[in-house]
Parts: sequence; C-alpha cells; structure tokens
Amino acid sequence: MEIRRTANAGVLLKLDGVTILMDGVCREVKPYPATPPEMKAELTAAMPDVVAFTHAHKDHYDPGFAANVMQKNGVILGPSDCHGTMEPLTVGPVRITPIPSRHIGAAGKITLHASFIVEGSCCIWFTGDAGPTQWRNSDLPKPDVLIVPYAYCNTPTAWSATKALGASAIVLVHMPKREEDTI
Repeated sequence: MEIRRTANAGVLLKLDGVTILMDGVCREVKPYPATPPEMKAELTAAMPDVVAFTHAHKDHYDPGFAANVMQKNGVILGPSDCHGTMEPLTVGPVRITPIPSRHIGAAGKITLHASFIVEGSCCIWFTGDAGPTQWRNSDLPKPDVLIVPYAYCNTPTAWSATKALGASAIVLVHMPKREEDTI
C-alpha cells in the first residue's frame, strides 16, 4: 500500500495494484492550496483506475478534471453534484464503497457528501470532510488506515472519537499552507 498526497485534502492510493485518486484534484480556497499544476498534469496523463470525490467544494473537487475523467473512463465515485455514482465499484481485488456521510459543521445540512471505504489486502477509510462522531457504533468494517482531515485531531473530543475507531494508522490531510497557519 502507498498513500501519496496530491492536493489539499486529496491522495493517490495504491492498493493491491489498483490506483485510486480521492479528492486528488482541487482548486484553491485560501488557506488551502490548489493541486500543483505538475501534479494535475501527471494525474491527467496517467489516469488512475478509480477517481472519487467526497463533495463538490472547490478545495476537494475540480469540475474540469472531472469532465476529463468522464471522457476517458466514464466513472467517478461520489455524490451526483460531482458527476459521481454512489454504487460500489470493484477493480481487480479492490472494492471501493461510497458511504453517504454528513459534512462537518453547518455545511452538513446542505452539502451532498460521501466518504469511502476501500477494501483489499487492508481496509482504508477516506472520510473527506465528514464529522468524526458519525462513525460511532457503525457496522462498517474496522479500518486499518484512516485518511482524515486534520480537524479530527485538533480538539481532545475529536481526537478521542478518531482514536476510538481503532485504526492502526491515521493519515491527516486537509492542511492549510504553512505560511498562513498562524497557530
């Protein structure tokens, strides 16, 4: 397994020979940077096996890239406003399941949002901007790896809820630019 950060909240995941891009191409929303042009060109030239977007906010989604994906392979996982499907997809030995989830904070009332469970030789959860407490007492498979926004660790309550999910490893994404991080 390999996890490579491609954007603000996005990663390129390689699992069991399958490449999955999740929220991997986005536009800038300060303090969150856009996907670097060279990374976007690399991802466009060698399209991943699966492309998934959690929601249509600019800091997670690029409609131009999504249109390119639709032309090349026709399938995006995620909510309908990302031109996605919420049907599970199996590619080789890997299954990617979109899970309807609630965006953290007030945006949760109006934002279509999906998190993803990736199952192969291990189980990976990619939550996007879903709030951490909604996963309590779920009957979802236990994650080996959680890929979550840094907000999952910035308060004792959020960190406690995150650790309670029982993952062996936690990868934090959705980091602002260092020079604009005043804390």
